[in-house]
Amino acid sequence: MKLIIIPLMAFFLAVAFVFLSKKLAHRFRIFDYPNSKLSIHENPIPLLGGLGIFLAVLMTLTISFIFILNPVGFLTMLGIFLGGALSFLLGLWDDLNWKAIVTRITYKKKFIFQLVISIVIAMFLSAGGLSIKFNPLGIFGVLFVAFYILGGMNAVNLQDGLDGLAAGLVAISTAGFVVLSILSGNNFGLILSLAVMGGALGFLLYNFHPASIFMGDNGSYFLGFLVATLAIVHTSGPDDLRWFIGPVLVIGFPVADCALSILRRILQRKSIFQGDREHIYDRMIKKGVSVRATVLICYLIQVGFVAWGIGLTQL
Repeated sequence: MKLIIIPLMAFFLAVAFVFLSKKLAHRFRIFDYPNSKLSIHENPIPLLGGLGIFLAVLMTLTISFIFILNPVGFLTMLGIFLGGALSFLLGLWDDLNWKAIVTRITYKKKFIFQLVISIVIAMFLSAGGLSIKFNPLGIFGVLFVAFYILGGMNAVNLQDGLDGLAAGLVAISTAGFVVLSILSGNNFGLILSLAVMGGALGFLLYNFHPASIFMGDNGSYFLGFLVATLAIVHTSGPDDLRWFIGPVLVIGFPVADCALSILRRILQRKSIFQGDREHIYDRMIKKGVSVRATVLICYLIQVGFVAWGIGLTQL
């Protein structure tokens, strides 16, 4: 029962820190301005919501590992905290560079930084015993873990295009990982998924349409890193394909839309790094579906993916 403290703590910390992040964004004029073809809002929106999520989740994990349960070693904890910090900082750099506050970073340079961060964190996690056990790459297992991290960061980032979409999808996904953790008796996965779920829901109070703050790349990279880590945590033995595919399905909608986006851009001979407004949710908006209805439909699809993933592991 004491584990119920974790999502509640993350939720209320997120509510408080996102409120302060919004004040900070107003103080330093860090906004998402409606001045590009990718913008769908009419007014400037604060862009530091990810800071509130970041502080809430890491503070919750720290307190949980010290006072509630510590099921992992030092290297694994260091990998989680270092990976979370680096993914957040890279996203923050991208957000500030977009506003010309810091040195410009191109799409390709950003991808290189993501790749380096993914490999470094994969090495820490693997050294701490956290790896993808169903591993067709053999000795290149670290690269496989890095691919998960890289994919998770970008998959969640691509969903941050409508009010409440990315945070809601992550909350549903982490609820699925809570179930997987209970079924598999994975205490570390349970603590991590509860903390992320609480942080995402706390942010969603401010971000559901009409949003008063956006998480920005700083938040989407951070959450993407964490859901990718949860997928890695829940892979099982080398011969168990169910527990290899199931956690990916629990991430669900972001993975599917990211894969379709890459395929679409390749077929159209466009750069896979260049953003567009052709995602699944964008097409729904173009057909006249309201923002709220589109987001809720995507939530339902995500619930289907999560149920599919959990069901597959239990076959």
